[in-house]
Amino acid sequence: MKNRLKQLRKEKGLTLDDIQSQTGIKRGTYNNYENGTTNPKLETWQALSDFFEVSVPYLQGELAYDDLTPEGKKLCSDLVGRINDVINDELKYSELSSEENKRAIKLALQSALEYYA
Repeated sequence: MKNRLKQLRKEKGLTLDDIQSQTGIKRGTYNNYENGTTNPKLETWQALSDFFEVSVPYLQGELAYDDLTPEGKKLCSDLVGRINDVINDELKYSELSSEENKRAIKLALQSALEYYA
């Protein structure tokens, strides 16, 4: 999977020298990140995601909404709506703490992702 570092840098009209001066990451190091020769540490991914104002998964090249076809976007929107409806219905009657609700929702979504992956 190819990361989006070069794409985002170019979209912002930045050079490798600009990246170095604005982030403190040496131009050679950043170039290696762009080319996939080396991978940043998690804290570097986070700093770069803050810099570019995108999520870490998006920066790492994972599928994003904008990568979907119009049909895929419609399906995604429909599924998100249905999932939110189900979650909201379940939470109406939940006696669990909000933290426990969050953990249960997260685990359920992770399990569903593993099933369909």
